[in-house]
Amino acid sequence: MGYAFESEDPLTLALAPPPDETPEQRAARESAEAQAKKISDEIDEQIRKEREGDRKKKKPVKLLLLGQFTLFTLTVVELINLSI
Repeated sequence: MGYAFESEDPLTLALAPPPDETPEQRAARESAEAQAKKISDEIDEQIRKEREGDRKKKKPVKLLLLGQFTLFTLTVVELINLSI
């Protein structure tokens, strides 16, 4: 298997500007690309903030108390609930 030349790469061909593009069309295309990049960056920032917020949330703690359920066990559970 050999490497494809850049001109044979379908993605490169799809993203390349048209060969007969006028300066006005180029300016319009670049403006649209800049606007799309700005929107994409805003979405990325929003996702980053949501993930950061999820990390800061307290995760539930699971505790398994073995033995007879007594008044002492109830007190331990109450103390744990107060500290969380």
